[in-house]
Amino acid sequence: MPNVMTIEEIESRFPDEWILVIDPDTGPDLAVRSGVVAAHGKDRDEVYRKALELKPKRSAVWFNGDPPDDAVIVL
Repeated sequence: MPNVMTIEEIESRFPDEWILVIDPDTGPDLAVRSGVVAAHGKDRDEVYRKALELKPKRSAVWFNGDPPDDAVIVL
């Protein structure tokens, strides 16, 4: 059985990493409240490859930390 973690547990356990959560529990604002961490790491592409491999019906991916100075953020 996969281990469901709260957002607080996820953020404290994986600082400055990309995180893939499958089957996230979200609030009305779609902010992740909990879910199963399927992948995490410093390499964004590796986390995205895992998402493509798993093909989850629902997922969330984010960087848990401050973006690097050379990051380009697109909204």
